Amino acid sequence: MSSILKRLSCAATLASCGTVALANCDSIVNVDYASAIAANNAAYAAEILSSSPECFGGGTTTARVQISGTMFNQALAVSSALGGRLLLAGPAPLAADGLRGAAAGASAGKWNVWGNLGETGSRHRFAASTGYSGPGFAKNKMDVVNAVFGIDYALSPALVAGVSLGIDDGEGSGGHTNAAFAVNNIESKGYAVAPYLGWQINRAFTLDASLGFGRGSVNTFTTNSVDSHRWYGAANLNYNRWLGNWQFGGRASLLHGVEDYGNIRVNGASVAGTDAKNTLDQVRLSVQTGYWMSGVMPYAALAYTNDLRRKTTQFGAPSNPIGRDGWEWRLGMSFYSLKDGVAGGLAWSQEVGRNSQKSHNLMANIGLRF
Repeated sequence: MSSILKRLSCAATLASCGTVALANCDSIVNVDYASAIAANNAAYAAEILSSSPECFGGGTTTARVQISGTMFNQALAVSSALGGRLLLAGPAPLAADGLRGAAAGASAGKWNVWGNLGETGSRHRFAASTGYSGPGFAKNKMDVVNAVFGIDYALSPALVAGVSLGIDDGEGSGGHTNAAFAVNNIESKGYAVAPYLGWQINRAFTLDASLGFGRGSVNTFTTNSVDSHRWYGAANLNYNRWLGNWQFGGRASLLHGVEDYGNIRVNGASVAGTDAKNTLDQVRLSVQTGYWMSGVMPYAALAYTNDLRRKTTQFGAPSNPIGRDGWEWRLGMSFYSLKDGVAGGLAWSQEVGRNSQKSHNLMANIGLRF
């Protein structure tokens, strides 16, 4: 009897075969997927990967969540910090501080330290009815907390250089709805260091770019673990205009992220052929409007996101079930005082329209100029 038929039989008659374990990440990787690699059977490997993506840190579904929730969030946090420094001092905030013209410029310090704390949650559910798993769905959830810290210096009134450190910690779980499969708990950790530049083109536009490098790891609560090298590059063009107390803004972002995973280890032993390199290229276009009142500015934003390219070297990787594009709405509150050199904010966003995935983000940030 095949391993999957044995699991199905056990699930149906637990009382009589309770000593047979349900499929977990250790056996899925070390027995089933390893046998597919040894036989060079990409079709069978694809069925395994489709049914149990949570077991493979280098899988396309898992890697997309990691890249978006860590490196891309860091790149956007850098852009937001620079935007607050270079663009937010519009007529309404300056008037509130009793500053204008040269007095406003003189009061602004050259150094800026800032922090950004974000939580990104994603939920996946897609059909995974294969000969390996039997009928049903693959269900996964992942929550990643990403803390980014930065410091920068104004080389000139229009040019800023700095460096940021992003640290992430995630927890989640996943499994197939077929009762023969166990629910597998997973955790992730990582970091990236990213130097960045910001350039104020004119009163309305700024351009920023960052380049980050780091490491990461994904572990299950069994004995399955895998490490990765990561890097990203990002460029953002920001627009800002004030009409009285109203602020209108926009951002065009181009993001490139890579996570290069080594072989998965089970009980400390490397499983040959399980390495994978994942690449994600993404474009984001967003618009925002806010209203300044007594030191704070509530705002609403809408963004369109498209995964221009998703590439993997994983053996037998199935087609990615996650939709390529989606819309994100955001509601937030910013506060700013040029006189005191303090800026910050709080925001909540929700992505909709992406097939087989739902995600949200909660973000808080603060910056201090001196």
